[in-house]
Amino acid sequence: MTTPAELRKDRGQLLAMILELQTNRIILDGLLDCYATFRFTGGVVPRESWGLVAMTSYLERPFAARRISTAEAARYRLLAEAIMDLGHTITAGARPRTLRSRYDIADAFGRDSAEVRALGSTLESAMTKLVAELKPSPVLAETESVGPDFSSTGVR
Repeated sequence: MTTPAELRKDRGQLLAMILELQTNRIILDGLLDCYATFRFTGGVVPRESWGLVAMTSYLERPFAARRISTAEAARYRLLAEAIMDLGHTITAGARPRTLRSRYDIADAFGRDSAEVRALGSTLESAMTKLVAELKPSPVLAETESVGPDFSSTGVR
């Protein structure tokens, strides 16, 4: 049986993963315009790092593998890293100068970003449902928020 402390920890992990997915989606939205411009004019693309700490932590201890696919989480992480690597390629010393190389990079971003967006949405939906199910019972929540009653024992 899962203890209340384990439920809180798992719920906190899920909430951290959801926040990571939402933050990464905001970064991805910003990159869409950057890569569209890069395709035609070159230049640089922001190298913002994506949050992957909570996702990596989950993959190391997949406490909800029946509900949240570890294969999808691993694929999400791989695609996010690939997108970050594309940004590093662009900002490296030997920037892609030909139109063909810029198109290839922008196309790779387009493929990876579409897949990572779909995976992120699927994962976030599964996590959100599980978080709702992991809410403590009203009696347990009241006990946790108030704490144990030691008034009759003299302990403070």
